[in-house]
Amino acid sequence: MLCIGREGGGAPFTMPTLPKALGSANDFYAYLGVGAGERKFLEKHAFHRYKRVIVPKRRGGTRVLMVPDRRLKFLQRKAHQLLNQLYRPRTPVHGFVKQKGAISNANEHQRRPYLFNIDLRNFFGVISRRRVLGMLISMGLPDDAAEAVCSVCLTANQLPQGAPTSPILSNLVAYRLDRDLMKFAKTYRLKYTRYADDISFSSYAPPLALFNAGLPIPGRVKSDQLSVELSTVLATNGFEIAPDKVWFAGPKSRKEVTGLVVNEFTNLKRSFVRNVRAALYKTEKLGLAAAQSAYQKKYTTNATLEQVLRGRLEWIAQVRGRSFDPYRTLAKRFNNLFPNSPLPILPTHEETAERAVWVVEFFADEDNCAQGTAFFLAGVGLVTAHHVLEKLPPGAHADLYRPSGGGNKFKATPSKRSCPIRDLMILEHDVPTTDYLSLPVVTSPEQRDDKIVALGFPDYGPGDQLSRRGGQIYGRATKHGVKLLEVSAILSDGISGGPVVNDQHQVIGIAKKGGIEERKQLAVEVSELLKLADE
Repeated sequence: MLCIGREGGGAPFTMPTLPKALGSANDFYAYLGVGAGERKFLEKHAFHRYKRVIVPKRRGGTRVLMVPDRRLKFLQRKAHQLLNQLYRPRTPVHGFVKQKGAISNANEHQRRPYLFNIDLRNFFGVISRRRVLGMLISMGLPDDAAEAVCSVCLTANQLPQGAPTSPILSNLVAYRLDRDLMKFAKTYRLKYTRYADDISFSSYAPPLALFNAGLPIPGRVKSDQLSVELSTVLATNGFEIAPDKVWFAGPKSRKEVTGLVVNEFTNLKRSFVRNVRAALYKTEKLGLAAAQSAYQKKYTTNATLEQVLRGRLEWIAQVRGRSFDPYRTLAKRFNNLFPNSPLPILPTHEETAERAVWVVEFFADEDNCAQGTAFFLAGVGLVTAHHVLEKLPPGAHADLYRPSGGGNKFKATPSKRSCPIRDLMILEHDVPTTDYLSLPVVTSPEQRDDKIVALGFPDYGPGDQLSRRGGQIYGRATKHGVKLLEVSAILSDGISGGPVVNDQHQVIGIAKKGGIEERKQLAVEVSELLKLADE
Protein backbone atom coordinates (compact mmCIF):
# COMPACT_ATOMS: atom_id res chain seq x y z
CA MET A 1 0.00 0.00 0.00
CA LEU A 2 1.39 3.38 -1.01
CA CYS A 3 0.07 6.37 0.89
CA ILE A 4 0.84 9.99 0.10
CA GLY A 5 0.34 12.65 2.75
CA ARG A 6 1.84 15.75 4.26
CA GLU A 7 4.18 15.80 7.20
CA GLY A 8 3.07 18.51 9.63
CA GLY A 9 1.63 20.57 6.78
CA GLY A 10 5.01 20.60 5.03
CA ALA A 11 6.40 18.80 2.03
CA PRO A 12 4.71 15.64 0.76
CA PHE A 13 6.06 12.30 1.95
CA THR A 14 5.58 8.72 0.83
CA MET A 15 4.66 5.90 3.17
CA PRO A 16 6.60 2.68 2.59
CA THR A 17 4.92 -0.15 0.73
CA LEU A 18 3.15 -2.52 3.09
CA PRO A 19 4.77 -6.00 3.09
CA LYS A 20 2.42 -8.74 1.89
CA ALA A 21 2.87 -10.61 5.19
CA LEU A 22 1.19 -7.68 7.00
CA GLY A 23 -1.87 -7.74 4.75
CA SER A 24 -3.94 -9.74 7.26
CA ALA A 25 -3.59 -11.67 10.51
CA ASN A 26 -3.61 -14.93 8.54
CA ASP A 27 -0.78 -13.69 6.31
CA PHE A 28 1.22 -12.56 9.34
CA TYR A 29 0.93 -15.85 11.23
CA ALA A 30 1.64 -17.82 8.07
CA TYR A 31 4.82 -15.78 7.56
CA LEU A 32 5.87 -16.58 11.14
CA GLY A 33 5.05 -20.27 10.70
CA VAL A 34 2.49 -20.22 13.53
CA GLY A 35 -0.30 -22.79 13.50
CA ALA A 36 -3.88 -22.43 14.76
CA GLY A 37 -3.11 -23.76 18.27
CA GLU A 38 -0.07 -21.54 18.86
CA ARG A 39 -1.92 -18.55 17.41
CA LYS A 40 -4.70 -18.99 19.96
CA PHE A 41 -2.15 -19.26 22.75
CA LEU A 42 -0.32 -16.10 21.65
CA GLU A 43 -3.53 -14.11 21.41
CA LYS A 44 -4.64 -15.11 24.92
CA HIS A 45 -1.67 -16.18 27.02
CA ALA A 46 1.57 -14.82 25.48
CA PHE A 47 2.60 -13.34 28.85
CA HIS A 48 3.43 -16.89 30.02
CA ARG A 49 6.32 -16.88 27.54
CA TYR A 50 8.16 -14.05 29.30
CA LYS A 51 10.60 -14.27 32.18
CA ARG A 52 10.89 -11.30 34.52
CA VAL A 53 14.55 -10.44 35.09
CA ILE A 54 15.86 -7.68 37.38
CA VAL A 55 19.27 -6.29 36.46
CA PRO A 56 21.31 -3.56 38.19
CA LYS A 57 21.77 -0.22 36.45
CA ARG A 58 25.25 1.15 35.95
CA ARG A 59 24.44 4.28 37.96
CA GLY A 60 22.47 2.58 40.70
CA GLY A 61 18.97 1.17 40.96
CA THR A 62 17.54 -1.72 38.98
CA ARG A 63 15.88 -2.32 35.63
CA VAL A 64 13.13 -4.87 35.02
CA LEU A 65 13.42 -6.84 31.79
CA MET A 66 10.68 -8.99 30.31
CA VAL A 67 12.69 -11.57 28.40
CA PRO A 68 10.77 -13.73 25.89
CA ASP A 69 11.47 -17.45 25.73
CA ARG A 70 13.44 -18.90 22.84
CA ARG A 71 10.44 -19.63 20.59
CA LEU A 72 8.80 -16.25 21.11
CA LYS A 73 12.09 -14.44 20.56
CA PHE A 74 12.46 -16.30 17.25
CA LEU A 75 8.98 -15.15 16.19
CA GLN A 76 9.71 -11.58 17.24
CA ARG A 77 12.93 -11.51 15.24
CA LYS A 78 10.98 -12.54 12.15
CA ALA A 79 8.36 -9.88 12.91
CA HIS A 80 11.16 -7.32 13.30
CA GLN A 81 12.21 -7.92 9.69
CA LEU A 82 8.71 -6.91 8.56
CA LEU A 83 8.42 -3.90 10.87
CA ASN A 84 11.81 -2.63 9.77
CA GLN A 85 10.40 -2.22 6.25
CA LEU A 86 7.83 0.26 7.61
CA TYR A 87 10.28 2.56 9.38
CA ARG A 88 12.07 5.46 7.70
CA PRO A 89 14.21 6.93 10.50
CA ARG A 90 14.35 10.67 10.86
CA THR A 91 17.79 12.27 10.76
CA PRO A 92 17.97 13.15 14.51
CA VAL A 93 17.20 9.56 15.61
CA HIS A 94 20.30 7.54 16.49
CA GLY A 95 18.95 4.77 18.74
CA PHE A 96 18.15 1.38 17.17
CA VAL A 97 19.04 2.66 13.68
CA LYS A 98 21.53 0.95 11.36
CA GLN A 99 24.94 2.63 11.06
CA LYS A 100 24.07 4.96 13.94
CA GLY A 101 24.48 4.73 17.69
CA ALA A 102 25.66 6.48 20.81
CA ILE A 103 28.80 7.78 19.09
CA SER A 104 27.01 9.31 16.08
CA ASN A 105 24.48 10.79 18.51
CA ALA A 106 27.24 12.44 20.56
CA ASN A 107 29.05 13.66 17.43
CA GLU A 108 26.11 15.91 16.58
CA HIS A 109 26.70 18.04 19.69
CA GLN A 110 30.48 18.47 19.64
CA ARG A 111 31.83 21.88 20.63
CA ARG A 112 28.48 23.54 21.13
CA PRO A 113 28.65 25.84 24.18
CA TYR A 114 25.18 24.94 25.49
CA LEU A 115 23.79 21.43 26.00
CA PHE A 116 20.51 20.27 27.50
CA ASN A 117 19.67 16.61 28.17
CA ILE A 118 16.32 15.03 29.07
CA ASP A 119 15.49 11.41 29.82
CA LEU A 120 11.97 10.11 29.19
CA ARG A 121 10.48 8.18 32.10
CA ASN A 122 9.69 4.48 31.56
CA PHE A 123 10.10 4.84 27.79
CA PHE A 124 8.98 1.33 26.78
CA GLY A 125 6.51 1.00 29.63
CA VAL A 126 4.35 3.99 28.64
CA ILE A 127 3.93 2.67 25.10
CA SER A 128 0.70 0.75 25.51
CA ARG A 129 -1.02 -1.74 23.25
CA ARG A 130 -3.54 0.93 22.24
CA ARG A 131 -0.76 3.27 21.09
CA VAL A 132 1.01 0.57 19.07
CA LEU A 133 -2.28 -0.61 17.59
CA GLY A 134 -3.27 2.92 16.54
CA MET A 135 0.16 3.56 15.05
CA LEU A 136 0.10 0.35 12.97
CA ILE A 137 -3.42 1.00 11.69
CA SER A 138 -2.45 4.56 10.74
CA MET A 139 0.37 3.09 8.65
CA GLY A 140 -2.09 1.02 6.62
CA LEU A 141 -2.23 -2.32 8.44
CA PRO A 142 -5.69 -3.91 8.60
CA ASP A 143 -7.10 -4.09 12.11
CA ASP A 144 -6.62 -7.86 12.42
CA ALA A 145 -2.99 -7.70 11.26
CA ALA A 146 -2.24 -4.90 13.74
CA GLU A 147 -3.86 -6.94 16.53
CA ALA A 148 -1.73 -9.95 15.58
CA VAL A 149 1.48 -7.91 15.70
CA CYS A 150 0.53 -6.62 19.16
CA SER A 151 -0.19 -10.16 20.39
CA VAL A 152 3.28 -11.31 19.37
CA CYS A 153 5.23 -8.19 20.39
CA LEU A 154 3.56 -6.79 23.56
CA THR A 155 2.79 -8.07 27.02
CA ALA A 156 1.19 -6.58 30.15
CA ASN A 157 -0.11 -3.72 27.98
CA GLN A 158 3.37 -2.39 27.23
CA LEU A 159 6.43 -2.89 25.09
CA PRO A 160 8.55 -5.46 26.92
CA GLN A 161 12.10 -4.27 27.51
CA GLY A 162 13.98 -7.33 26.32
CA ALA A 163 11.98 -8.18 23.19
CA PRO A 164 13.73 -7.75 19.79
CA THR A 165 10.72 -5.85 18.41
CA SER A 166 10.43 -3.23 21.14
CA PRO A 167 13.13 -0.85 19.80
CA ILE A 168 11.64 -0.59 16.29
CA LEU A 169 8.10 -0.25 17.65
CA SER A 170 9.21 2.48 20.07
CA ASN A 171 10.76 4.43 17.19
CA LEU A 172 7.58 4.04 15.14
CA VAL A 173 5.44 5.30 18.02
CA ALA A 174 7.88 8.20 18.63
CA TYR A 175 7.78 9.23 14.97
CA ARG A 176 5.41 12.14 15.66
CA LEU A 177 7.41 13.16 18.73
CA ASP A 178 10.54 13.41 16.57
CA ARG A 179 8.65 15.49 14.01
CA ASP A 180 7.42 17.93 16.66
CA LEU A 181 10.81 18.25 18.37
CA MET A 182 12.53 18.77 15.01
CA LYS A 183 10.10 21.60 14.28
CA PHE A 184 10.69 23.08 17.77
CA ALA A 185 14.48 22.86 17.33
CA LYS A 186 14.38 24.43 13.87
CA THR A 187 12.26 27.34 15.12
CA TYR A 188 14.75 28.20 17.88
CA ARG A 189 17.96 27.20 16.05
CA LEU A 190 18.78 24.23 18.23
CA LYS A 191 20.38 20.90 17.39
CA TYR A 192 18.09 18.03 18.39
CA THR A 193 18.88 14.31 18.63
CA ARG A 194 17.24 11.33 20.30
CA TYR A 195 18.82 8.05 21.35
CA ALA A 196 15.93 5.88 22.61
CA ASP A 197 14.75 7.77 25.72
CA ASP A 198 17.71 10.20 25.80
CA ILE A 199 16.87 13.57 24.23
CA SER A 200 19.56 16.20 23.66
CA PHE A 201 19.45 19.82 22.51
CA SER A 202 22.55 21.93 21.90
CA SER A 203 23.20 25.39 20.54
CA TYR A 204 25.76 28.12 20.01
CA ALA A 205 23.53 30.82 21.54
CA PRO A 206 21.83 30.62 24.96
CA PRO A 207 18.83 28.25 24.46
CA LEU A 208 16.24 30.45 26.16
CA ALA A 209 13.34 28.67 24.41
CA LEU A 210 13.98 25.57 26.54
CA PHE A 211 13.23 27.30 29.85
CA ASN A 212 10.43 29.38 31.29
CA ALA A 213 12.50 31.95 33.25
CA GLY A 214 15.91 32.41 31.68
CA LEU A 215 18.90 30.08 31.72
CA PRO A 216 19.23 27.93 34.85
CA ILE A 217 22.46 27.34 36.73
CA PRO A 218 24.45 24.55 35.03
CA GLY A 219 23.67 21.18 36.55
CA ARG A 220 20.47 19.38 37.38
CA VAL A 221 17.32 21.25 36.38
CA LYS A 222 13.84 20.88 37.83
CA SER A 223 11.25 19.80 35.29
CA ASP A 224 9.01 22.75 36.17
CA GLN A 225 11.73 25.07 34.83
CA LEU A 226 11.15 23.80 31.30
CA SER A 227 9.28 26.02 28.87
CA VAL A 228 5.57 25.43 28.41
CA GLU A 229 6.09 24.85 24.69
CA LEU A 230 8.64 22.06 25.19
CA SER A 231 6.67 20.43 28.01
CA THR A 232 3.54 20.50 25.84
CA VAL A 233 5.28 18.80 22.93
CA LEU A 234 6.38 15.92 25.18
CA ALA A 235 3.05 15.61 26.99
CA THR A 236 0.87 15.68 23.86
CA ASN A 237 2.97 12.86 22.44
CA GLY A 238 2.35 10.71 25.51
CA PHE A 239 5.77 10.86 27.15
CA GLU A 240 6.88 12.02 30.59
CA ILE A 241 10.15 13.54 31.72
CA ALA A 242 12.24 11.66 34.29
CA PRO A 243 12.54 14.50 36.85
CA ASP A 244 15.94 13.42 38.18
CA LYS A 245 17.47 13.25 34.68
CA VAL A 246 17.17 16.78 33.35
CA TRP A 247 20.59 18.38 32.93
CA PHE A 248 21.90 21.67 31.57
CA ALA A 249 25.53 22.49 30.72
CA GLY A 250 26.91 25.91 29.86
CA PRO A 251 30.12 27.03 28.12
CA LYS A 252 32.39 26.18 31.07
CA SER A 253 30.72 22.90 32.04
CA ARG A 254 31.58 19.36 31.06
CA LYS A 255 29.10 18.20 28.44
CA GLU A 256 27.97 14.60 28.10
CA VAL A 257 25.71 12.98 25.52
CA THR A 258 24.83 9.29 25.89
CA GLY A 259 27.74 8.85 28.28
CA LEU A 260 30.35 10.51 26.05
CA VAL A 261 32.09 13.84 26.57
CA VAL A 262 31.60 16.31 23.69
CA ASN A 263 33.34 19.51 24.85
CA GLU A 264 36.08 19.35 22.18
CA PHE A 265 35.48 16.07 20.38
CA THR A 266 33.64 12.88 21.19
CA ASN A 267 35.62 11.32 23.99
CA LEU A 268 35.34 8.82 26.82
CA LYS A 269 35.04 9.83 30.43
CA ARG A 270 38.35 9.36 32.22
CA SER A 271 36.62 7.36 34.92
CA PHE A 272 35.60 4.74 32.34
CA VAL A 273 39.21 4.11 31.29
CA ARG A 274 40.34 4.14 34.94
CA ASN A 275 37.75 1.50 35.84
CA VAL A 276 38.95 -0.78 33.03
CA ARG A 277 42.54 -0.31 34.16
CA ALA A 278 41.58 -1.13 37.75
CA ALA A 279 39.70 -4.29 36.67
CA LEU A 280 42.71 -5.50 34.70
CA TYR A 281 45.00 -4.79 37.67
CA LYS A 282 42.73 -6.71 40.02
CA THR A 283 42.61 -9.66 37.63
CA GLU A 284 46.41 -9.68 37.30
CA LYS A 285 46.83 -9.42 41.09
CA LEU A 286 44.25 -11.98 42.26
CA GLY A 287 44.38 -14.35 39.35
CA LEU A 288 41.61 -14.94 36.82
CA ALA A 289 39.58 -17.47 38.84
CA ALA A 290 39.46 -15.39 42.04
CA ALA A 291 38.80 -12.10 40.23
CA GLN A 292 36.00 -13.62 38.17
CA SER A 293 34.36 -15.18 41.23
CA ALA A 294 34.47 -11.82 43.03
CA TYR A 295 33.00 -10.01 40.03
CA GLN A 296 30.13 -12.45 39.52
CA LYS A 297 29.28 -12.38 43.21
CA LYS A 298 29.33 -8.57 43.41
CA TYR A 299 27.13 -8.02 40.32
CA THR A 300 25.05 -11.21 40.54
CA THR A 301 25.85 -12.23 36.98
CA ASN A 302 27.07 -15.22 35.00
CA ALA A 303 29.06 -13.04 32.59
CA THR A 304 32.76 -13.86 32.44
CA LEU A 305 35.46 -11.28 33.06
CA GLU A 306 36.77 -11.91 29.57
CA GLN A 307 33.41 -10.93 28.08
CA VAL A 308 33.07 -7.85 30.26
CA LEU A 309 36.62 -6.57 29.74
CA ARG A 310 36.52 -7.29 26.01
CA GLY A 311 33.27 -5.37 25.67
CA ARG A 312 34.63 -2.33 27.51
CA LEU A 313 37.88 -2.33 25.54
CA GLU A 314 35.96 -2.64 22.28
CA TRP A 315 33.93 0.39 23.33
CA ILE A 316 37.14 2.38 23.93
CA ALA A 317 38.31 1.31 20.46
CA GLN A 318 35.02 2.37 18.86
CA VAL A 319 35.19 5.84 20.40
CA ARG A 320 38.93 6.59 20.11
CA GLY A 321 40.28 3.99 17.71
CA ARG A 322 42.71 1.12 18.12
CA SER A 323 45.67 3.53 17.80
CA PHE A 324 44.63 5.34 21.00
CA ASP A 325 47.55 4.94 23.43
CA PRO A 326 45.47 3.99 26.52
CA TYR A 327 43.62 1.38 24.45
CA ARG A 328 46.89 -0.07 23.14
CA THR A 329 48.29 -0.34 26.67
CA LEU A 330 45.14 -1.91 28.13
CA ALA A 331 44.64 -4.25 25.15
CA LYS A 332 48.19 -5.61 25.56
CA ARG A 333 47.43 -6.42 29.21
CA PHE A 334 44.14 -8.05 28.19
CA ASN A 335 45.93 -10.16 25.57
CA ASN A 336 48.41 -11.35 28.20
CA LEU A 337 45.50 -12.49 30.38
CA PHE A 338 43.52 -14.04 27.52
CA PRO A 339 46.06 -15.11 24.86
CA ASN A 340 43.61 -17.41 23.06
CA SER A 341 41.38 -14.55 21.89
CA PRO A 342 43.56 -11.44 21.59
CA LEU A 343 42.22 -7.98 20.77
CA PRO A 344 43.62 -6.31 17.64
CA ILE A 345 46.05 -3.45 18.25
CA LEU A 346 46.78 -0.91 15.52
CA PRO A 347 49.94 1.19 15.09
CA THR A 348 50.26 4.53 16.83
CA HIS A 349 49.37 7.74 14.98
CA GLU A 350 53.04 8.36 14.28
CA GLU A 351 53.58 4.82 12.97
CA THR A 352 50.51 5.14 10.74
CA ALA A 353 51.74 8.45 9.35
CA GLU A 354 55.14 6.95 8.52
CA ARG A 355 53.46 4.37 6.27
CA ALA A 356 50.65 6.57 4.95
CA VAL A 357 52.64 9.62 3.71
CA TRP A 358 54.91 9.20 0.66
CA VAL A 359 57.26 11.15 -1.59
CA VAL A 360 55.99 11.51 -5.17
CA GLU A 361 58.35 12.81 -7.89
CA PHE A 362 59.14 12.75 -11.60
CA PHE A 363 61.66 14.36 -13.94
CA ALA A 364 60.08 16.99 -16.19
CA ASP A 365 63.39 16.90 -18.14
CA GLU A 366 66.90 15.66 -17.51
CA ASP A 367 67.72 18.45 -15.07
CA ASN A 368 64.46 19.33 -13.34
CA CYS A 369 62.79 17.08 -10.79
CA ALA A 370 59.22 17.90 -9.73
CA GLN A 371 58.51 16.72 -6.21
CA GLY A 372 55.69 16.72 -3.73
CA THR A 373 53.87 14.64 -1.13
CA ALA A 374 51.13 12.05 -1.53
CA PHE A 375 49.23 10.12 1.12
CA PHE A 376 46.73 7.32 1.52
CA LEU A 377 43.31 8.33 2.82
CA ALA A 378 40.85 5.77 4.18
CA GLY A 379 37.95 5.18 1.78
CA VAL A 380 39.55 7.25 -1.01
CA GLY A 381 43.02 5.96 -1.90
CA LEU A 382 46.26 7.70 -2.85
CA VAL A 383 45.92 11.49 -2.96
CA THR A 384 48.04 14.52 -3.83
CA ALA A 385 47.63 18.11 -5.04
CA HIS A 386 46.85 18.50 -8.75
CA HIS A 387 49.67 20.98 -9.35
CA VAL A 388 52.27 18.48 -8.09
CA LEU A 389 51.82 16.27 -11.18
CA GLU A 390 50.24 18.71 -13.65
CA LYS A 391 53.41 18.70 -15.83
CA LEU A 392 53.73 14.91 -15.86
CA PRO A 393 53.93 13.90 -19.56
CA PRO A 394 50.91 11.94 -20.87
CA GLY A 395 51.35 8.21 -20.37
CA ALA A 396 54.26 8.70 -17.98
CA HIS A 397 54.34 7.74 -14.32
CA ALA A 398 55.76 9.32 -11.18
CA ASP A 399 57.96 7.54 -8.66
CA LEU A 400 56.43 6.83 -5.27
CA TYR A 401 58.44 5.95 -2.19
CA ARG A 402 58.93 6.65 1.49
CA PRO A 403 62.19 7.07 3.42
CA SER A 404 61.43 4.20 5.81
CA GLY A 405 60.42 1.88 2.95
CA GLY A 406 63.81 0.29 2.39
CA GLY A 407 64.45 2.00 -0.95
CA ASN A 408 61.47 0.39 -2.71
CA LYS A 409 59.93 2.52 -5.44
CA PHE A 410 56.48 2.19 -6.95
CA LYS A 411 54.56 3.82 -9.79
CA ALA A 412 51.84 6.45 -9.49
CA THR A 413 49.73 7.80 -12.35
CA PRO A 414 46.86 10.33 -12.42
CA SER A 415 43.36 8.86 -12.41
CA LYS A 416 40.27 10.37 -14.04
CA ARG A 417 39.32 11.73 -10.63
CA SER A 418 41.38 14.91 -10.70
CA CYS A 419 40.38 18.56 -10.53
CA PRO A 420 42.68 21.53 -11.25
CA ILE A 421 40.14 23.97 -9.78
CA ARG A 422 40.14 22.16 -6.43
CA ASP A 423 43.87 21.39 -6.91
CA LEU A 424 43.27 17.76 -6.03
CA MET A 425 44.22 14.50 -7.70
CA ILE A 426 43.49 10.86 -6.83
CA LEU A 427 46.22 8.55 -8.12
CA GLU A 428 46.43 5.04 -9.45
CA HIS A 429 49.33 3.08 -7.97
CA ASP A 430 50.93 -0.36 -7.70
CA VAL A 431 51.77 -0.31 -3.98
CA PRO A 432 50.84 -3.66 -2.34
CA THR A 433 48.21 -3.30 0.38
CA THR A 434 50.69 -4.71 2.90
CA ASP A 435 53.10 -1.82 2.29
CA TYR A 436 50.96 1.13 3.34
CA LEU A 437 48.47 2.34 5.92
CA SER A 438 45.72 4.94 5.51
CA LEU A 439 44.93 8.05 7.51
CA PRO A 440 41.32 8.51 8.67
CA VAL A 441 39.01 11.35 7.62
CA VAL A 442 38.07 13.94 10.24
CA THR A 443 34.86 13.14 12.16
CA SER A 444 34.15 16.50 13.80
CA PRO A 445 34.18 20.10 12.52
CA GLU A 446 37.38 22.05 13.14
CA GLN A 447 37.37 25.51 14.70
CA ARG A 448 39.64 28.54 14.59
CA ASP A 449 42.75 28.13 16.81
CA ASP A 450 42.54 24.31 16.79
CA LYS A 451 45.93 22.63 16.74
CA ILE A 452 47.01 20.99 13.49
CA VAL A 453 50.04 19.21 12.04
CA ALA A 454 51.12 19.35 8.38
CA LEU A 455 52.83 16.14 7.25
CA GLY A 456 55.08 15.88 4.20
CA PHE A 457 58.50 16.12 2.62
CA PRO A 458 59.49 19.76 2.01
CA ASP A 459 62.57 20.07 -0.25
CA TYR A 460 63.16 16.34 0.20
CA GLY A 461 66.67 14.92 -0.04
CA PRO A 462 68.17 11.49 0.74
CA GLY A 463 68.30 10.91 4.48
CA ASP A 464 65.34 13.18 5.28
CA GLN A 465 62.51 11.82 7.39
CA LEU A 466 58.83 12.70 7.43
CA SER A 467 58.42 16.34 8.46
CA ARG A 468 55.79 17.22 11.06
CA ARG A 469 55.00 20.93 11.21
CA GLY A 470 52.78 21.97 14.07
CA GLY A 471 50.49 24.96 13.99
CA GLN A 472 46.88 26.02 14.30
CA ILE A 473 43.92 26.98 12.16
CA TYR A 474 43.84 30.70 11.42
CA GLY A 475 40.57 30.70 9.51
CA ARG A 476 38.63 29.60 6.45
CA ALA A 477 38.22 30.94 2.94
CA THR A 478 36.35 30.07 -0.24
CA LYS A 479 38.07 30.71 -3.57
CA HIS A 480 36.35 29.88 -6.88
CA GLY A 481 33.83 27.83 -4.93
CA VAL A 482 36.54 25.73 -3.24
CA LYS A 483 36.69 25.59 0.57
CA LEU A 484 40.13 26.31 2.00
CA LEU A 485 41.77 26.32 5.42
CA GLU A 486 44.35 28.92 6.43
CA VAL A 487 46.90 27.49 8.86
CA SER A 488 50.00 28.76 10.63
CA ALA A 489 52.29 25.84 9.69
CA ILE A 490 54.64 26.80 6.83
CA LEU A 491 53.64 24.74 3.79
CA SER A 492 56.93 24.88 1.85
CA ASP A 493 57.61 23.46 -1.61
CA GLY A 494 57.52 19.68 -1.50
CA ILE A 495 54.91 19.49 1.24
CA SER A 496 52.19 20.25 -1.34
CA GLY A 497 49.70 17.39 -1.57
CA GLY A 498 50.46 16.24 1.97
CA PRO A 499 47.85 15.84 4.70
CA VAL A 500 47.00 18.44 7.32
CA VAL A 501 45.75 16.54 10.37
CA ASN A 502 44.14 17.41 13.70
CA ASP A 503 45.34 16.28 17.12
CA GLN A 504 43.77 12.86 16.53
CA HIS A 505 45.70 12.47 13.26
CA GLN A 506 42.50 12.72 11.23
CA VAL A 507 42.86 14.45 7.88
CA ILE A 508 41.22 17.89 7.76
CA GLY A 509 42.90 19.22 4.60
CA ILE A 510 45.42 18.78 1.78
CA ALA A 511 48.39 21.17 1.60
CA LYS A 512 47.95 23.49 -1.41
CA LYS A 513 50.02 26.66 -1.24
CA GLY A 514 52.53 28.26 1.10
CA GLY A 515 56.13 28.93 1.95
CA ILE A 516 58.04 31.67 3.73
CA GLU A 517 57.43 34.17 0.94
CA GLU A 518 53.69 33.55 0.80
CA ARG A 519 51.29 35.67 2.83
CA LYS A 520 49.00 32.72 3.55
CA GLN A 521 49.46 29.00 4.10
CA LEU A 522 46.44 27.30 2.50
CA ALA A 523 45.08 23.76 2.49
CA VAL A 524 42.04 22.44 0.63
CA GLU A 525 39.35 21.18 3.02
CA VAL A 526 39.05 17.39 3.00
CA SER A 527 35.32 17.74 2.20
CA GLU A 528 36.34 18.85 -1.31
CA LEU A 529 38.35 15.67 -1.72
CA LEU A 530 35.42 13.53 -0.61
CA LYS A 531 33.23 15.24 -3.23
CA LEU A 532 35.84 14.52 -5.90
CA ALA A 533 36.03 10.88 -4.82
CA ASP A 534 32.26 10.52 -5.29
CA GLU A 535 32.18 12.09 -8.75
